[in-house]
Amino acid sequence: MSVTGGIDSRTIEALVLLPVTLALAVGLGIPTLWLVTPVLWLTVTGRSYEEYGLQLGRLGPWQLHVALLVGVFGGYALLHYGFAHVMFDARFEPTLHPQIGSLIVTHFLVIGLSEEVFFRGYLQTELNRSFGTPYELWGARIGWGLLAAAVLFGLCHVIYGDLTRMRVAFFGLFAGWLRERSDGIALPAAYHGLANVLYDFMQRSLVVA
Repeated sequence: MSVTGGIDSRTIEALVLLPVTLALAVGLGIPTLWLVTPVLWLTVTGRSYEEYGLQLGRLGPWQLHVALLVGVFGGYALLHYGFAHVMFDARFEPTLHPQIGSLIVTHFLVIGLSEEVFFRGYLQTELNRSFGTPYELWGARIGWGLLAAAVLFGLCHVIYGDLTRMRVAFFGLFAGWLRERSDGIALPAAYHGLANVLYDFMQRSLVVA
């Protein structure tokens, strides 16, 4: 049901639940609340998990993921190195996190999965109710809800640093497209975890003389 101005009442619910979840997740230091809060809300209101992408979804051909890994993540790694080398004369010395297993679990499950459930599963779905998905992009139906969810995703990360943290909004656009293309949050969650681990690896591997 829509309310004044064409904004759906469920979209308003999601925009209210966003700052509440942010305050709890940051204040209590429990990132899994990004998963618990929307799932609890969907359960209480009797809504379908599948409608919100809480399913494996369509994984797509392996060739697509090879292209994404090389193009998106490979491109990011080269740009990260290139910027650090030109600006700070950094050299590349491959260095893994000393507790790489724990890091992988944390970023794939605790952080990646939790944030994708909220931002791409719950929030983007509710924003789509108001904005629709009138456009098609590389096999996915998208709309302004995807952009709005990505921007809000970036803004929520500013609290952990400064405005440069808004850069994660670019990943939000990519994850939002994956969610719409696959009709699930499994792929966005997997790529989210991979992106975080890759970022940690690049940060540790770039050494300034």
